[in-house]
Amino acid sequence: MRVVTIGPVSTSIAAPPQLVYQMLSAIGQGDGRNGERAEVLRRNGDELICDFWTRVSLPGGVDRLVRTRERVMLWPPDRVEYEHLDGPIRGLRESITVAPEGGGGTRMTYLGSYESRGIVDHLRVRLLARPAITRVMQHHFDHVRHRAEARAARSRVFRRDPSLTPPR
Repeated sequence: MRVVTIGPVSTSIAAPPQLVYQMLSAIGQGDGRNGERAEVLRRNGDELICDFWTRVSLPGGVDRLVRTRERVMLWPPDRVEYEHLDGPIRGLRESITVAPEGGGGTRMTYLGSYESRGIVDHLRVRLLARPAITRVMQHHFDHVRHRAEARAARSRVFRRDPSLTPPR
């Protein structure tokens, strides 16, 4: 078996890490857009089983809503891990970490890995899935960044100096 690495995908967010982590770990409470959503099926402490519906753009202009069932592990205060239990890339393992960045901001980073089951599977993930997942995560991170920065700007709990916006 060959491991396919996806990412890293990173972004800087002008909001405190505690706020960003809080938003990442609030699964199923976000604003569904374009049919995207998450549903928590089961929760046992910091372990969740969730269904996610994610919009994915594939080569040839194909755009579809994909459902995955994932085990989600919350590792406060800075890490969320995902394992795909069902869906097009069963076995994919992912993590999102948040780390403090200068000026009270956050560096959010995604990393994924997949153990392919043969050469055809390896090529499918490397040539189709990896670029699609990278695009999805970049889009997701942009969305989180916009929401977190807006929330930080109006928050009394997560205050930060707006003049200290980190570079993108």
